[in-house]
Amino acid sequence: MADKHILIVDDEKEKSTRLAATIKHLGFNQVLIADGADNAWVVLKNKEIECIICAYEMEEMTGLALLKIVRREKTSADIPFFLTDEAFTKIKVIKAGQNGVTGLFVIPYDEAVLDKKIRAAVSRQEEPVVAKAQQTFAQGLKLIEAREYDKAIEVFTVLVNQRENPEYYFNIGYIKTSQGKHSEAIEAFSMATRLDRLFARAYEEMGRVYRLMGDLAKAEEYMQLAAEIYMDTDKIGAAEDVLNELLESGTDSLNVFNTLGVLYRKKGDPQMALNQYKKALKVHPDEPYIYYNIGRLYLDLKDDVLAKQYFTDALKKDPDFEEARQVIKAIDLGIV
Repeated sequence: MADKHILIVDDEKEKSTRLAATIKHLGFNQVLIADGADNAWVVLKNKEIECIICAYEMEEMTGLALLKIVRREKTSADIPFFLTDEAFTKIKVIKAGQNGVTGLFVIPYDEAVLDKKIRAAVSRQEEPVVAKAQQTFAQGLKLIEAREYDKAIEVFTVLVNQRENPEYYFNIGYIKTSQGKHSEAIEAFSMATRLDRLFARAYEEMGRVYRLMGDLAKAEEYMQLAAEIYMDTDKIGAAEDVLNELLESGTDSLNVFNTLGVLYRKKGDPQMALNQYKKALKVHPDEPYIYYNIGRLYLDLKDDVLAKQYFTDALKKDPDFEEARQVIKAIDLGIV
């Protein structure tokens, strides 16, 4: 336990130095300090870190922003990540929980709480529900390796249909937050986000198995589900990898191109987004939502003329498309 590398991130040197001394006093000898999120990312790229303790509020990049980046990357997604603050508001707790924080430490620190939570985190003590889901996932992977594809599909289906789903734990997190029970809220949010990651990976593998079985429609359905979970949890890179894998398999589906368009729009790459939407239009030229999405993209680019043109095209394809009608009105009134 003493040899576990713990990274402290704070742009206030005095605070990080005091915390490092406290953690060493608890018996953890390998404590590193990073002055801000940018330096922390350099450390993470060059050192194996078993636990991160980061200030919520920092000037250049917040601890929440660093948490999001860490959780997006496959190599760091499972590293225990704690946030510190002098007073956690309900909004801070919810945002941290939604992005997969492991726990919260309130300043001034309670040494007993620090010791207990860090030891539990670095020893990877999983909750029974998450552990069971991980075991089921591993069982599915073994069946794929053995080319027992039908059985693998059955196992993954059991996993994604289990009653203790992420939504249940997210709801528990919101309830506990409203009650002011922040530690319990974070435990629930943490379980939800870890289950979400497993579910996304399960859908990915189901898609690959169906592709091996020659069922391309099912393969696309499940990999699309994986991509949607990744996008919902801000793992844009993982979603992009899944969707591009689908394209490489030969699909020319409207859903894939349209989802890639949404993804690149979220990434702030309008030209790539436009390219994907236009590919979707070639496959399905009568789909009103594609015209609508292109209109939204041109609104982002402050080009009201082209935006209105595409919203109008969406209405031509579907005269009952109320969202498109309302945006056109807003453009005419100059309020967008």
